[in-house]
Amino acid sequence: MRTKFKKTLLTFMVYASFCHSSFADFHAVDVYERTSRAVVLILGFGNASNSMVGAGAIIDNSGKVITNAHLVIDKSTSMPYSKIKVYLKPQNITGNFSEDLVNDHVAKVMSYDVDLDLAILEVDNLTSDYTTIKLANSEEIRTGEEVVAIGHPEQGGLWTLSYGRISGEILNQNNIQGKDVFQTDTSMNRGNSGGPLLDSRGYLVGINTSIARIGEGNVPIVGVNFAIK
Repeated sequence: MRTKFKKTLLTFMVYASFCHSSFADFHAVDVYERTSRAVVLILGFGNASNSMVGAGAIIDNSGKVITNAHLVIDKSTSMPYSKIKVYLKPQNITGNFSEDLVNDHVAKVMSYDVDLDLAILEVDNLTSDYTTIKLANSEEIRTGEEVVAIGHPEQGGLWTLSYGRISGEILNQNNIQGKDVFQTDTSMNRGNSGGPLLDSRGYLVGINTSIARIGEGNVPIVGVNFAIK
């Protein structure tokens, strides 16, 4: 009985190991290569104190971009910035802004909701040199799933990738009806706002919107970030 039990247990362990390696692998390189050309850099131009930089995701073949409202709405006027530019990803990233940020296009805000912190942009004269990102069904995304974010973090590089997991979810965040978010430990900083949070298929799980950094009593908070479903 003991010998038979050991053989059965060993068979189960091999099977479980095979299943884990087959179904749990997250190929971040493949996700990045499939989706990064659908991620844009966004500049909203106001005065020196309220200009904004962040990211967005191209979500359809006409080049419409989804992003955060706070990137394109001027706080001082509560209206869209008079000048918004969208930059497409270059073939090769050098880290030199003057070389990487050359494929620029004028964009305008089609629709926005400040409370939900979402906006849709229409981009002028886009060429075919971009891809699009499919939207995930948020009801299918589970706590613990691996995800990546693509954006332009402050003092970091352009079109950089960070990796983490879905940590949880909050409905009606800050008592705002319909502002349902995923919490994630995926590294984010200023400049990641508006960029996509992506699952293993390269589907858009959420729009990265905010980070928690300092708690009560000035205690640092680490790994608490939010993406709008």
